[in-house]
Amino acid sequence: MLSNSENLSSSTSSIKYFAYGSNLSKSLLEFKLSSNPQTKERYKKEPSSLILDSQPAILKDFELQFNLHIPTNNIDPSYANLVYKKNSIVHGCLYEISPECKAVIDGLEGKGNVYQEENVEVLPYFSTNPIAAVTYIAYKEQIKLPVLTIKEGVPPSKRYLKSIISGAKECNLDEKWIEFLQWQKVATITFTRLSSEELKKINEIVYTPQDLESKNLPLEKVLNEKEQVIKPIISSICGLVFMCNPSKGFAIGSKSWIEQILARDITTFYARRCLRNKTISLYETEQDVLLADRDCIDYVIANTCNLLIQSRKEGAGVFLLGRTTNFDLWKDYLIPIS
Repeated sequence: MLSNSENLSSSTSSIKYFAYGSNLSKSLLEFKLSSNPQTKERYKKEPSSLILDSQPAILKDFELQFNLHIPTNNIDPSYANLVYKKNSIVHGCLYEISPECKAVIDGLEGKGNVYQEENVEVLPYFSTNPIAAVTYIAYKEQIKLPVLTIKEGVPPSKRYLKSIISGAKECNLDEKWIEFLQWQKVATITFTRLSSEELKKINEIVYTPQDLESKNLPLEKVLNEKEQVIKPIISSICGLVFMCNPSKGFAIGSKSWIEQILARDITTFYARRCLRNKTISLYETEQDVLLADRDCIDYVIANTCNLLIQSRKEGAGVFLLGRTTNFDLWKDYLIPIS
C-alpha cells in the first residue's frame, strides 16, 4: 500500500480512478479483469500491468448513496452512487490503472448509459496535495436503460455490500467509514423451488456445451448497429438451460456483459461477483462455486431462481429449456416443490 500520492507512477499512459463501490475490492476487480474478454489474456501474462497502484483517498462534497435502483431485480436491487452534498465526504480507493483496465471498467459501469464519467479531485489519506481522477456517477435524467432509475431508500444486496466492506478493508479505509458501511441495511433475497412440470421438462432434454454454442450466433449477429440485442441468447446456470429473448420483453445489459454469457454457462460468472473464497484462486468450475461461502452460493442460486420465476411469467421473455449434466451438483438446492 502506498503511503503518499507522490509514490504513484508518473506514467502518462496510466489513469487515476477513484472507486467507491464494489471496485474498492482490488481482488474482486482482478476477478473481473481475469474473466473479461478484453483483458483475460493480458491478465494471465502480466496481471500487475492492469492495476498499477492503489491507496486510500477522500472525495469531498459528495455523499455515498445506494440509489441506483433496478425495480425488476430483487437480488441486486440497488447499487452505490455519488450525490453532491456540500461538506460531506466519501472514502474510496484511488487506483492507478492502465487504459485496458479503464476500458473494462467503462463497460462494467455502463459508461454513458448508466454511469457518467466525471473528473474529480481526491485527497489521498497521507498527502495534502489533491489528485485529479475519474470516477463514475449516475444521474436520473442521463440513464438510458429503462430498467434502471434513481430511487432513495432501497437497500443493496448482502453480496454487494459485503464486497464493498471487504474492499474498504483491503484499501485500509478509515475504521469509522467501514463501520458506517457495516450499519447499512441489506435486501432480503427470495428463493423458489422447481415444480413437478419444470422438473419433467428439465429431465427431458440434456444439453452439452456444444449444444449451447450451436444454438446461438456470434456476438456481431446478436446485436444490431445500435448494440441492441436482436437474437435470443441461450445460457445455462446451475445446470439449468434458459433462452432469454429480448423481443419478448427480457432486458439484457451491456455488450461486454453479453459477451460473457453468450452460449456459455454463467454459474461462475455470477460467483465472480462475490468475494473469493481463500481456498479458491478463481471460480473456474461449478465445483469451485460449491466450495464458496454460503453468501456466494445463495447469491448464485438466487439468480437461478430469479430466471425460474421470470420463465413462469407470460411475456417475460425467459424460457426454461432443459438442463446440463451438471444439474446434479445443485440437487440439494433446487429441489422440487413438495
